This record gives sequence, structure tokens and C-alpha cells, in this order.
Amino acid sequence: MKKMTKFKRVPAEVSVNSLTPLNITCGSSKCSDNLHCFHMSKADVKKHGTSGVCKECGSDLIDWKRIHKNNLKDVKFTFKAMKHELIRHVFWHTPIEKKAIENASKLNPVQMKERAKKLINQKIGKSNNFREGYQTAKVGNEIVNYAQHATATCCRKCLEYWHNIPMGTNLNEDQLEYCADLAMLYIQDRLKDHSSKLAK
Repeated sequence: MKKMTKFKRVPAEVSVNSLTPLNITCGSSKCSDNLHCFHMSKADVKKHGTSGVCKECGSDLIDWKRIHKNNLKDVKFTFKAMKHELIRHVFWHTPIEKKAIENASKLNPVQMKERAKKLINQKIGKSNNFREGYQTAKVGNEIVNYAQHATATCCRKCLEYWHNIPMGTNLNEDQLEYCADLAMLYIQDRLKDHSSKLAK
């Protein structure tokens, strides 16, 4: 089987539309298409002289103060901002596996939210997960996987810089509810063209 190419900086000749979740990581970017990576290391902050900008090109596109209020009433703004990040953009547009859609479509909204909350708690709820950053699969039969990567609830590092929920502590009930609500909004949006009890 041919090995999947994984890009850090997506080459100009590679179309964003051709990318799949398996081609990219949280650190991937294609700045020429205004799709960036805002997860910065200390070296990136030093290079650009500030935090909260694209680690590659320094583009300053995100109103972090507004995003970090974690206001679900302002979620359209939050999701629009997230789509400036390459990995979030891909997960908002990549085809979801048929089995994942079928599995999700068997559930009503209450059941789906409970499942999302349970899976999020299992994957990122604890402060000391030794597999931090790797515990949420990118594809598969579980639509929550897609939702977590799209909404930056996939690992504690993404949760910290996008949602200002610090690493080092277990997620509390309000934080789990917030993460599950984000996942549900993604799922309902992605299933709106399917015959599903979850569609808006």
C-alpha cells in the first residue's frame, strides 16, 4: 500500500480540496491559501515577537479575546475563525465516512450529545493522559472524531489555545458540556443534507 504523504507546509501545486485528514497534522499550513496554523511553540513566539499569530507567516487573523469567552451564542464567529486554520478547514469540508454517518443517524440529539460527551471525556477529560495529542482518531466510524478535530476539542493542546481551557486539570462538567455542544453543532451542520434525526 502506498504511504500517504503528510505535509507540514502544503506545496503550492497541491490543492486544498485534494487534502484529506491523513495528509495533515495540527501543525500543517498553506498560508498562500490563507489557511494557517496558530499552535505556536516558544520558538515561534520568539520568531514573530508575539503569540496568537500563524506560526509560519505571522498572519494575525484571530480575535482571541472574543473566542476565549467560549460563548455558544457567538459560535458562528468562533467557527469562522477556526476555518482560518488548515486542519479545521479540512475537517469542515472532508467527506465523512458512510459508516460514521449511518451510526450517527441512528441516534437522536440527546443520545448523540451524551455519546459525544462520553467520548470527549474518555479522550481528553483527564489532566494526565499519557497519549496527549494522539488519542482522537482522524477518521473512522465515529463522527465525533471529525467533530473534535473540526472544533479543536481533539486534544488538550488544541483545547488550550483555541478555548483557553488549560492543560493540567481534569475537565469539569461545564467544560465537558461546552465541548459536547461544539461537537453537536458541527455534527448537525455536517448532517443537514442527510436524512437524520440530528439534522437541523
